[in-house]
Order: sequence, then structure tokens, then C-alpha cells
Amino acid sequence: MSSSIADTKSALERCLELLKPGTSDESKFIGLTLMSDVLQSTQDLDTMTRFFESMDFGFLDRMMQIEDGSVPKDAGVDAAAIRSISIDIMTCFSIHWEVLVRKEFKDRVPTMVGMLSASDETDNSKKILKILVRISAYPQVSMVLTNAKYQSVIVSYILDTFDRKDEAHEDAILIYKRTFLIIQEGYKQNPSVVLNITKDFLPAVMTKFSKPFSTLAETHKPEILRLLAESIAYLSEAYVQQHAKEHPAVTLAWSRNLKSGLIQLLSTRQAPATRDDSFKLIGILLQRLGPEWIFPQVPSPSSPPSTSTGSKTSSQKKKSTPGTLLASMQTLSLSDVETEKKFAALVVHLTCVEVRVLMDQLADGLSSAGGKSNSVFETEDEAKQATVRKEQILPLTYEILEVSIGYLVRVSESEDSLEKGLFDATGVLKIQESLQGAFAAILDYLKDLQASSDASPQALASNMIYLASMRILSVWLMEDDSLHAQAASLVPPLEAVIRYCKTKSSLKSLLRLLEPIQERLHELSLD
Repeated sequence: MSSSIADTKSALERCLELLKPGTSDESKFIGLTLMSDVLQSTQDLDTMTRFFESMDFGFLDRMMQIEDGSVPKDAGVDAAAIRSISIDIMTCFSIHWEVLVRKEFKDRVPTMVGMLSASDETDNSKKILKILVRISAYPQVSMVLTNAKYQSVIVSYILDTFDRKDEAHEDAILIYKRTFLIIQEGYKQNPSVVLNITKDFLPAVMTKFSKPFSTLAETHKPEILRLLAESIAYLSEAYVQQHAKEHPAVTLAWSRNLKSGLIQLLSTRQAPATRDDSFKLIGILLQRLGPEWIFPQVPSPSSPPSTSTGSKTSSQKKKSTPGTLLASMQTLSLSDVETEKKFAALVVHLTCVEVRVLMDQLADGLSSAGGKSNSVFETEDEAKQATVRKEQILPLTYEILEVSIGYLVRVSESEDSLEKGLFDATGVLKIQESLQGAFAAILDYLKDLQASSDASPQALASNMIYLASMRILSVWLMEDDSLHAQAASLVPPLEAVIRYCKTKSSLKSLLRLLEPIQERLHELSLD
């Protein structure tokens, strides 16, 4: 044992001697090779620090990037081995955070990221990703990963390795997701500094992901969709809006790419999880970009349409129009305005469908609680999925419904507002009819809930779905009178809930939500 320790110390001193500043590249390379061997067996902090402080990092950079033709034939080692040895040394340095957070280590990140490649037949890319995972765990250095160029490389690696889904692919995804967390935490502490550091981050990432997401040939849309929904959720509304303000053209481009991809997903049969992820992404971007994410204003054209298409007769146009939405996207290449219209119409229609389905599921749950049905879901997975839909998807659909109501109100204010809106009068009427069906389902559920065993004022006051449903329904009733008569029965239970909340100090904050609902219903003379 003592002789082994002595040999290690001797090798260490020899390495340090060879790595001294001023020695030749040949000597440094020999020292680098010996150093790799020593660090594989001795990785204590003191040894690592001595090596780190003796390292010629300019030389190490050159060795990490050395090209195949740069190594003499009689060197006894090829360029691939030299690159691998260099990455092994960086891997050893990354073991101790005291070394990893130092400037000299951080300055090697551009070189390592530049080596990342999905076609790398060595283990170098896998090792580099492990190093970047470690970097992402330490606030002292992790902000370096928000560099737009680095993230573009990481996103490219993710896109190119979907078919593998190996450990390196998962590491790349972990780095990508952690970067959003890094931005989230940094933005909370110092918004202006983080916005400045990451000014190109979001445009680069969203452009990189949205382009393949928009193409018909992309087979990994569901995976991209989930990554986008999970990552953007970490960014605050203020952060995203600031990026949108500073990069309007780029934001418009990637948002339209996303809409194109979402149209394709929502127009075809998908797994339930993919459909839910679609609503998550739509809802998240609605929260961060505002109502114009779904209903942008379209300026009235100042001149007639291009004669290249206007010269066709209406019968020719009808005949050349494909029968399906996906076909139209593929053969006619939808214009930007057409994409916006298709997206908005599809989102509203499918949101209304989702609301009706969710209301039916919630009503079935009430029946089960009352003993009329022993089982609502056949498997545990179905039950878990239903919980996710109730807790995550339903609130998002309500937000979409409220924005849709706002759109109807806006375009009804004047002819000019209608002209600047996405839809003509016929399109607006279709949206209104879809909303009427959704709100009729919400009303039916509320009436079923009031007739169930969970209808006490105490139970309703703690039922978030009841509170949210009453609020969104009251907003709709202010704009549409088709359900006024049926909604009258909702008033007495609501008033009982308000009286109960007034007697409980812990529930008085709910009055800010409930009393405006009561005022709306009284204004409509439903009581």
C-alpha cells in the first residue's frame, strides 16, 4: 500500500513538472497523458487542485479540438485518443465543486459544447453532457448554460437523438429543463440582469424547437410538445412578455410555427396525454403572451388580394381545395392569416368539447359518490389521468373560454372591431354556438352538484371546481341570455355559501370571488 502511494506521488510530481509553463507541447502532452492515468486513481481535492492550478488551459483547449491530420503518424496515439484524454481530465476536474466553479473551468464550456454531436462515435459527447449536468447544479456557474448558442447545440442534440432515448439523450433534456429553472430563480433575484444575460435565449430555443414541430414529416411532435409545455411553465409572464416585446418578429415566427404544429396534432387522433399536453402548451402561452396568442388582430387589407390567386373562379378554388385540414396545409401552404384562423377556431371548438367531456366525468364522479356507480374508471392509470385533467386541464380550458368571451365582446363593439378580428360574422356565430354548448354542460354539472351529497355550503366553499365554474358561467351569462332561465336555481346555494363564508374568518377572502358572481346573477334578475 505504501509503495502504491509513493508511486502515485512520484507520478503526480512528474506530471506537474511536465505541465509547467514554458515546457514544450510534446512535454505537456506526455504530462497530460500521465495526468489522466493519475486522476483515474487519485481524485482527492488537494490532488485535483494542484493539477488544476498547474494546467495550461490554452493547451488543453487545443487538445480537446485537435484534428485528425494534426497528429504526427509516429506519435503513437491518434487525435481521437487525445480528445478523449482531454475530456477525461475535465471530467475529473468536475467532480469537486470547488474546482468546477472556478473561472478557468467555466471558460472551457464553449470548447466542450462545441464538441457535442449526436453522431459522435466516441464517449466524448456523453462525458461532456455529464459535465454540463454537474455545472447545472451549482448557481455559481450554472448561468453560463443560458447562453443561446450553447442551448441551440443542446436542443439540436435532443432533436437528433429522440430515436435513441439513451442516457445521453436524457442528460441533454435534464440540462435543457434545468436551464429554465436557473433562469426562473435568477429572474426572481435580479430581473434586469438576467434579462440582459439571457436576451437571446428564448428566441433561440423556441425557434430551434418550433421549426421541426411545424413540419408534417416530424414524427416526434408529442415529445417536443411535452418538453415545451414543461419548460415554458417555469418562465414568468413578465419574462416572456419582455422577450416578445424585444423580439416581435422572431416571436411571431415561432408562435406561428407552434400553431401550425398544434393544428396538425389537434386535427388528428392522438394519445390522451398528447392532447392534454397540447392544451397545457396553449394555456401556458395564453397566460404569458395574452389573449392575442389565440385571437390576434388582423388589419384590414388596403388592397385586393394578389391576382395570382384572384384570377381563379370560385368553382376552380373549391375544386382545388383539399378535403381535410392537414391536406390543405400540405398542398396549399396555409397563409399566416389562414393559420391564425384555423388555430383559433380549432382551439375554441376543441376546448368546448373538452369542457363537455370533463363535465360529464365530474358528473359521473358525483354519481359514484352517491352510490349509483361502483366504478368510474377501469384502471388506476385512467383514474390518475382523470385527476390530472381535472386539476390541470380544466383550469386552462376555463381561461380559454374567458378569452373567447372577451373576443366576442370585442368584435361586437363596432364594425371596425369585427373587421380587425380573425372571423367574419358567420365565424363569430360559430364560436358563440360552441361556447353555448360548453356553458350548458357547465350549468348541468353545477345543477347535478347541487343535487348531490356534496352540496352543503361548507362543501361548496371548499370545492375549487364549483367556485371556478360559477365564476366563468356568471361571466358568460352577462353576455348571452340563452341559459338565464336554467341558471336561476344556482342563486340560492350561492347565497348560502356566501353566508357561510362570512361566518368563517379563514374563508372571508373567498368573498372577493363570490360577491361579484352574486352581483352578476342579481343584475340578470335570476333570483
